[in-house]
Amino acid sequence: MDDLRLAPGLTARPATRDDIAPITALIAACETADDGVAEIHEEDITNLFDRLERQGGEVVVIEAGPTVAAWANRVAERAEADVHPAHQGRGIGRALLAWTEARARSAGLARVRQTVSDGDTAAGALFQACGYANGGSAWILQATIGPEPPTVQLPDGITLRSYQTSDAMPAYQLIEDAFNEWPGREPIDFERWAGFVIEHGSFAPDASRLAFDGDELVGVALGFAYEGNDEGWIEQLATKATHRHRGIARALLQSSFAGFHAAGWRACGLATDSRTGALSLYERVGMKVRPSYTWWIKDLA
Repeated sequence: MDDLRLAPGLTARPATRDDIAPITALIAACETADDGVAEIHEEDITNLFDRLERQGGEVVVIEAGPTVAAWANRVAERAEADVHPAHQGRGIGRALLAWTEARARSAGLARVRQTVSDGDTAAGALFQACGYANGGSAWILQATIGPEPPTVQLPDGITLRSYQTSDAMPAYQLIEDAFNEWPGREPIDFERWAGFVIEHGSFAPDASRLAFDGDELVGVALGFAYEGNDEGWIEQLATKATHRHRGIARALLQSSFAGFHAAGWRACGLATDSRTGALSLYERVGMKVRPSYTWWIKDLA
């Protein structure tokens, strides 16, 4: 890790699966300090290591003695980094930012990006000082489901059912087509998508929904159910371009909420960003913004 310049007393090394629990605890401490709530789950970090093994990328930890004080990773142009609140102010964040940029350049990428909590004002100032541009906003929202399952308002001619194994490729293609409408979005192949979503350890087929107009797939909502958590999670939601503004996304959300309710969850969360234009939809079905984020982008040319 010679490309990481650190203060005395700090050491860097490649992360291993033995670091999954310490990394999760580190991120939880940062999220709690910035936003008052920890969103991370250990399954997410396990999934990251699974994807790194299949698809490439790097992950590093910074240690202060025996303690994991910080970490960073890069998969394609997307990077993440966190410094434990007890170790901030030692130049670690700047060093990790330089490391992620160097790793992205060595991979031949034209840009690198990170998403940062708006509660972490110091990180936002660092990104600006290092030449990053504000790429847009992102939000985590939550719906309280309540004691009774929600009513599903199903549009005329549309049917819904739970996810089946044979739905993998059609669901991927619909989601990829929809998400590729976003400006600057990096396309991903089926293998990367599967590793991130349907092969995630918390993927919940019974709480995931597909919408059909006759035999045509026109909408998808794919959910996660984290063990030991009281909140379901909708990881991806998309409607086919030809079938938008008919209430299909609303029905998918309501039906997913009902699926989580049947499994015992009484809340459901999801993440969205300003590229989607979907914030008002989520608010109309009763979801409320929890933390907000900014994603920062830097051109490496």
